[in-house]
Amino acid sequence: MRTREGTAAAGRSARGPQGAARRHTARRPRNWLAAGTLASLSAAALVIGPSAAASASGGGHTQSFTQTFHGTQAFTNVNPCTGGAMDGTQSSNMISHVTFFPASDELWATFTEEDNFSAVDESTGVTYAGHDTVWGNLNLNEQNANATFTSSAHATGSDGTTISSHEVAHVTMLPAGTISVSFDKASLTCG
Repeated sequence: MRTREGTAAAGRSARGPQGAARRHTARRPRNWLAAGTLASLSAAALVIGPSAAASASGGGHTQSFTQTFHGTQAFTNVNPCTGGAMDGTQSSNMISHVTFFPASDELWATFTEEDNFSAVDESTGVTYAGHDTVWGNLNLNEQNANATFTSSAHATGSDGTTISSHEVAHVTMLPAGTISVSFDKASLTCG
């Protein structure tokens, strides 16, 4: 069983840094940090439109909305343990919730995604089935902001191999854009 922890260690492989870099750049935006960033930007974009509309219509009171998604979609990814391309499908349940205050400067946003998936590793022919959960939040006002992101995934291959990953990332920003806390801790276990 191989275990890799931290962003630097998770990027190393037996093929050297070039192989690891190639593997990670080939991934779809399922790279958890990229997904967290994308989710935070999406949450902000979701707020800007309704916030402007609510303010223009005189809606100065608290605004909240929730959006859900349930469905199945195809995906392409890279097996982080073998470097092989993976094609599969996932059944997803997602929910996002945003609360903002048009008369002030506050915004709260959170999302949760839960997926059941199966995929074939094209380099080995192994079929993996698994589950992942992703959660993130964003809180901001004119004085400070913070965002936290967590993910965990586990998959078992038709040959008995396993892939497990976990990641926690956080950033806290103070006035004038000073970052007081920032970390991204990832671990990967290939068995």
